[in-house]
Amino acid sequence: MLLKTSTIPKRALIFIFLLLVTACSKGDTVFKGTVHSIDVDNERILVIAQLKEEDLSKSYKEVLETNMYSQAIWVNEVSPSKYKKGEEIEVFYTTSDDSFPAQVTANKIVKIPPAN
Repeated sequence: MLLKTSTIPKRALIFIFLLLVTACSKGDTVFKGTVHSIDVDNERILVIAQLKEEDLSKSYKEVLETNMYSQAIWVNEVSPSKYKKGEEIEVFYTTSDDSFPAQVTANKIVKIPPAN
């Protein structure tokens, strides 16, 4: 007796394979911004693009509620002691969630030296 195999599992495997190949072939997204908050307990930092210096002294909730900044990310799984509030950095990551601020895990973080 011959068993007929279903094509659904094959299609599912092909779809998953193509999805993985597509995801792996993309380069990192690069986010440039300023470290606003350092959350030691949760080992993460909040980075906001084009942050004004006067907003560094405000709480992150206050800054985000102004709707002046549309690009902000929490960078998870970092060593908080390596970063200082006000530092300019570039965060390289592959995926983020759809929240605001977004949640990412960095593949690499590069500190940008201050301009003289």
